[in-house]
Amino acid sequence: MQDPDADVLDVLFQARRDRDRRDREVVQAAEQEIIKAMDTDAEGANKQALGVDLFPAILTRRYSVRFVPRANQAAQAVRDIGASQIGHLVTVRGIVTRVSDIRPSMIVAAYLCDSCGCEVFQEVKTRQFTPLAQCQSPRCTENRSRGKLHKQTRGSRFLRFQEVKLQEMTDQVPMGDIPRTLTIHCYEGSVRKLNPGDVAHITGVFLPQPYTGFRALRAGLLADTLLEAHHIRPLKRRYDQLASELTPELYMRLAQLSRDPDVFGRVSRAIAPEIFGHEDVKKALLLLLVGAPTKHTKDGMSIRGDINICLMGDPGVAKSQLLRFVAKVAPRGVYTTGRGSSGVGLTAAVMRDSVTGEMVLEGGALVLADNGICAIDEFDKMDESDRTAIHEVMEQQTISISKAGITTTLNARTSILAAANPVRSRYNPRMTPEENINLPAALLSRFDVL
Repeated sequence: MQDPDADVLDVLFQARRDRDRRDREVVQAAEQEIIKAMDTDAEGANKQALGVDLFPAILTRRYSVRFVPRANQAAQAVRDIGASQIGHLVTVRGIVTRVSDIRPSMIVAAYLCDSCGCEVFQEVKTRQFTPLAQCQSPRCTENRSRGKLHKQTRGSRFLRFQEVKLQEMTDQVPMGDIPRTLTIHCYEGSVRKLNPGDVAHITGVFLPQPYTGFRALRAGLLADTLLEAHHIRPLKRRYDQLASELTPELYMRLAQLSRDPDVFGRVSRAIAPEIFGHEDVKKALLLLLVGAPTKHTKDGMSIRGDINICLMGDPGVAKSQLLRFVAKVAPRGVYTTGRGSSGVGLTAAVMRDSVTGEMVLEGGALVLADNGICAIDEFDKMDESDRTAIHEVMEQQTISISKAGITTTLNARTSILAAANPVRSRYNPRMTPEENINLPAALLSRFDVL
């Protein structure tokens, strides 16, 4: 039989535990309210006195917000984005012409006060800011002392920053107009996702950027514009990326096609199907698109696997159409003409960086077509001095630059597809092939198929 006194004692101890728990919760809640009120009063006093937060939220934030567009959202051209879309999330399509180096961008500046020993932080929201001249710690505020602030790199916070130049595609430019260019600012996870020559959809916030320095005096109320990138989707992938994205259905179709005895002719006929005939030319273009791996010998010499083709024929035989089709279907393809290209435009030009003012290299058509195909139409119309600039590219697949104190070697692992007309625009059967072609022997020896 149970003891009734024991039951009463258990009830008393349980009631005491419940009372202690309630008292402890009340004390903790009151403590949190007091701490929150003290923090609010201190932050409010500091903000009211100096207009700067003592501890910016971005300093302790461990995440970043990025917006991804809807799958069915259509991409716009650069010229279609206007002032009415400032502050909106937009998606643009274009080709990347220049990519800057990755540099640190300060978002929080840290200062150390020699008077009180406190560390003060300032949030940076623009390209130019005024450093703090007065310590905003409670100790210096109570003593009415300005303190002595020294900027500390250790406590500051930086983000990886990269500037990208995006240019309109040729199919987006109206007749009689020139392509427009838009500046893209990439931060943290968006950097190193684009290379010169890439075609991509870039989604971001369209923002104004005030001019600085002497340009601000001339511009007045005008402002430059930029796109703060949130999501980047490349449209043309490399061959190794395409192989990793094969679906099982597509893999089965490719395996079935490989068992076809006429697979070479069947695939070659799919090149520019609107053009009748030219079976041998289309087979050569198929070999150009497929290519071969680069071989490296034991002594360190490399043998290129990309082939170079020159299409020589009379006017009106669809040479330009074949060039445009190959440049379109290639993962990285650049189309240019001989009369509208110079040696600097094909290789690389020295430009001044708009952010730092330093002299930098901007790649030309051959650099943009790295690991791809560069189609040059009207090859015979080029000047001889400009044509010699691609000799090194066709054999060594590199571009050696020594300009404005910059000495470097750029990669140009590209296949050259050129189209030209014979002498006097018509092929003369009474003349030898060398006399009809009228190209230097040093250049002809670098073409694998003519």
